Amino acid sequence: MSAHLQPSDQYDSDVPLPPAQDIPPQRTNAELNLSVLQRHLPSITTIISIAPYAVVYIFTSTLQNGPAWEKSGIEGTLFVCQQTPDERDGTERYSVVVLNRKGLNDFICPLSGDIDFEAGYIILHSTNTEEGEENIWGLWIFEEDEGSSTAGMREANAKIIQNCAARAVRNVPADPSNGAGIYPTGVYSPRI
Repeated sequence: MSAHLQPSDQYDSDVPLPPAQDIPPQRTNAELNLSVLQRHLPSITTIISIAPYAVVYIFTSTLQNGPAWEKSGIEGTLFVCQQTPDERDGTERYSVVVLNRKGLNDFICPLSGDIDFEAGYIILHSTNTEEGEENIWGLWIFEEDEGSSTAGMREANAKIIQNCAARAVRNVPADPSNGAGIYPTGVYSPRI
């Protein structure tokens, strides 16, 4: 003998229904991306360019192996961003941010120095103000063949990054003693 459950019409309850909640407004991808980036770097005002996938390399030179590019362990979406002007002197500020898909550390690099584009890498030369040492970062951006949405993405982003760095440098006051235009670069920002 099998038991069958019979549907019941007895669903009345003395427990009041929760109040109806408003549905949050729909946000575009651009708005969502900007809000995420502002959690990491609140001074970001605009996303200038996005590359869906980039890998961050660091240039190392050891006595045993000589100079070489090594993966930094940071891979993910690359954003070129404009920030609020510097509060001290009003100079324009721009950054490259790579949100890491492989770990908790992201790559945030203010654009204020030499930018090169060689052998498929966007090369950022920077000085870490805390340690005074020069860092050389290489950004490799994934791109597919002509006709795809990522075709030409590497060179296009290289030009955008070079233009942003040039704008920031042109705006830097001539007096280097006030520290303007010298930003720590290649800062790893742990996600919370």
